[in-house]
Amino acid sequence: NPSSIVITNIDGDIEYVNPKFCQLTGYTKEEVIGQNPRILKSENTTREFFEDLWNTILSGNEWHGELQNRKKNGDLYWESASISPLINDHGDITHFIAIKEDITERRNEQQRLVKSMSLLNASLESTADGLLVVSRIGNITMWNQKFVDMWDVPLSILENGNEEDLLTFFDKRILDNKPFRAKVNELYARADKLSVDIINLSDGRVLERYSQPQRMENNIVGRVWSFREITLQKQAEARLINSTNELQIKNSELDEALTNAEAARIKADEMAANAESANKSKSLFLANMSHEIRTPLNAIIGFSQLMNRDPQLTHIQKEYNISIISAGEHLLALINDILELSKVEAGRVVLNPTNLDLQILLKDIHMIFKERAKSKHLQFLFEIAEDIPQYVVVDEGKLRQIFFNLIGNAIKFTDQGGVAVRVRADDVDNVSGRLVVEIQDSGPGIPENEIGSLFKHFVQTSSGMRKGSGTGLGLALSRELALLMGGNITVTSEVGKGSVFSFFVDIKEGNIEAVEKVSLKRVVCIENTEKSHKILVVDDKKENLQVAISLLKLVGFETNEAINGQDAIVKFEEWSPDLILMDLRMPIMDGYEATRQIKLTEKGMNTPIIALTASAFEEDQKKTKLLKMQGYIRKPFRENDLFNTIGKILGIKYIYEEDALFSEERYVYDDEEIVQDIAKIPDALISTMQHAVSVADLDQLLEIIDDFEPEYDQLSKYLRRLIDTYDYAHLQLILNR
Repeated sequence: NPSSIVITNIDGDIEYVNPKFCQLTGYTKEEVIGQNPRILKSENTTREFFEDLWNTILSGNEWHGELQNRKKNGDLYWESASISPLINDHGDITHFIAIKEDITERRNEQQRLVKSMSLLNASLESTADGLLVVSRIGNITMWNQKFVDMWDVPLSILENGNEEDLLTFFDKRILDNKPFRAKVNELYARADKLSVDIINLSDGRVLERYSQPQRMENNIVGRVWSFREITLQKQAEARLINSTNELQIKNSELDEALTNAEAARIKADEMAANAESANKSKSLFLANMSHEIRTPLNAIIGFSQLMNRDPQLTHIQKEYNISIISAGEHLLALINDILELSKVEAGRVVLNPTNLDLQILLKDIHMIFKERAKSKHLQFLFEIAEDIPQYVVVDEGKLRQIFFNLIGNAIKFTDQGGVAVRVRADDVDNVSGRLVVEIQDSGPGIPENEIGSLFKHFVQTSSGMRKGSGTGLGLALSRELALLMGGNITVTSEVGKGSVFSFFVDIKEGNIEAVEKVSLKRVVCIENTEKSHKILVVDDKKENLQVAISLLKLVGFETNEAINGQDAIVKFEEWSPDLILMDLRMPIMDGYEATRQIKLTEKGMNTPIIALTASAFEEDQKKTKLLKMQGYIRKPFRENDLFNTIGKILGIKYIYEEDALFSEERYVYDDEEIVQDIAKIPDALISTMQHAVSVADLDQLLEIIDDFEPEYDQLSKYLRRLIDTYDYAHLQLILNR
């Protein structure tokens, strides 16, 4: 039997499948009996689709349709299904029977047809001839502008798609004795051959028409009509009285043109096949490289985070350590840019909008870049419109990435002056709106001849090459992400004065209850230490195990470790952990299979498992959801990401220490004391400081303050605060006393 058959009871539980079903899906009868047919669900079918299906069959009617399902091995396939209710003598529905046919190849054929038509459409507009495409059943499907201009045909006829109306129009425009529709009838009588004829128009022009079969595989799916004006050529032929030599030349030219066209088509097919193969190879390469680079980065950043917790670390050692983390995260950002751009090019990037506290996000961005600007002695202005909404729905990760790329570039390329960021919301109503951001800098500016290359992949401007850093990916990726979010990025620039980058994205009204509150403070320990929390960490890399276990033990978790999937199953049975951190790529048995086997047990169904992986592809995250994992953390991870995820799943509360980076030191200094301390500083030094303030030479000011800081500690702090806040007026006033 070519069809697969499934019989379920009224509750949807499978009671019978035929061998064809098992052959097609890869499941055995034992695996599916008692299961719900949604084990085949591909997640590519909408809820409304299934609601319509169930409403139809529950009302006693038969349902017909096509849907995409997933085999046991994860492969997707298409089925044409008919589902009928079985009704007993009392008129009650007792079972449902589904008869399904595999139509994957037919759907693939349709996709190939769409691709072929896209290539044909591009060819239509690139040729100098007037072209028209007619389907096998006589519908007008495509034409180019040259055809419209050549025949002066009303667009209403073409858009209506009726070949009869077009033939009637042609008959009115030609002088030939035989009507145009008669020529078409002859054409269809020899549909598999090339047809060429001459058409004399009523306005004196002469056209040459070619009719070429349009093929898909070995089937003719329509014809392409090509019209070329040959008025001058025909006049020359009349003077030469049907020269046989001229006809031979034209036949030769025609043969050559057809040969070249066929060669071009073959070349295009080869290029398309090579491009597809290259895309697959690139995706595989990037997936492997991402995993191989992220794994050691996890150890580098993880151990650095652990070292930062050591109270005996000297100030200079902490600075070195922060530099290590910063360099690691910079490398991670480059990897993410390349992966994200690859996914954009392949059309695999999807939006993941969530409810977001926009004001907190903007505050975080302000704080992060304020420190970077301060380190370069740049002014940093961050203006947020008063009516900016607090809670919005948007893809936070992609929005943050655009902010970081554009503001990071502005600070990197600006050596004097400053950077200003302005944020507002336009056209916001009760449902949706637009977030608009401008980033202005006083950098070197961009030459007009380079602006067109700004958003090209792996291309850097002359300023970028002089800086000697970057990949030329940030702006290209940012524009791709902005377009994906319903927006765009534009730039205006003047050499020697600076640049303004503007971007906008679509936003929707958010919900305060749905915004997840995540603490950024460092976790010290678990709040309730009376109850133990056992966590099993599974990873084949020793250094990754050490990072995770050390962090967990520091705050009071009880830990155990496993080095592969088999070892994890044994430790799970023996130790009964409260939660498992599972690596996905491991030898002997990977994390997917280990999770599947653990979740088959009653104890495993009640044990949360979090994927802790170096993979960066969304396909892997989808697999973890299918396996009913409760979380997904990418390596290298920040310790707060780990603790927040575990805390949310296990319902744990933590005790935090205040984050020193965000605490603001307050200076209380009596005005009279300032006057007295200033009076003790030599006049020459005061004069130098006054000059430094007048020319905004912050470096010189800070050097002078360093010289007298040990003796005048409070005054030094007060002056530094005025410099940090760019309060030059107050600083000048103090120095002039």
